[in-house]
Amino acid sequence: MRASVSLDRIGEECVAGHRTAIDAAVKAGVGRILYTSQMGAAHDSRFQACRDHARTEDLLRATGLPWTSLRNGFYAASALQFLESARHTGDIALPADGPVAWTGHDDLAEATAAVLAEEGRFEGPTPPLTGAAALDFGTVAEIASQATGRPFTRTVVPDDAFHEQVLAHGAPASIAELMLSIFAAARSGEFTAVDSTLAELIGREPATFGTLLERAWAR
Repeated sequence: MRASVSLDRIGEECVAGHRTAIDAAVKAGVGRILYTSQMGAAHDSRFQACRDHARTEDLLRATGLPWTSLRNGFYAASALQFLESARHTGDIALPADGPVAWTGHDDLAEATAAVLAEEGRFEGPTPPLTGAAALDFGTVAEIASQATGRPFTRTVVPDDAFHEQVLAHGAPASIAELMLSIFAAARSGEFTAVDSTLAELIGREPATFGTLLERAWAR
């Protein structure tokens, strides 16, 4: 019997929920715990979610049970959310960033199924499960231009100005700070790793960011 653990929360609420789930799995006598983690998981990450993943992996390690932590590439859906305004304006106006291995949900879901089917293939954290390229938003602007035939520009917005923009749209300060921390982590190179493991698991090259953008914007 296997157990899967992962919550859509951040901070202490997230880790506490994971601790409860892990304790329940241990008590139930599961044979392996599968955890949906993220590339860049580390206690010193600038991104809160990655710090939460690192703490959860510590909890898994302490159980003494077999466990697998899927170090998923940064979800391309997040990049597409950041691009929603640019989709209409043609200007990617965001804070300074760095290369990120944006990766598609569908490919990661297929990889998860492959890992579940071959229990024990990975002990502990997997290699980063990523697409074949790490891209900054300057490169994304070029990809968007090629995909749409429209010109896209990249404008760097100061962090404090971006923070104020997010607040002006009604988001709480905690969300504005969380969003900024993604860019800070990207600038420090936390999401640059690319690895062939995802391609090996799904038996083909993962979808490129250009393909994912075309699919999303065709809807």
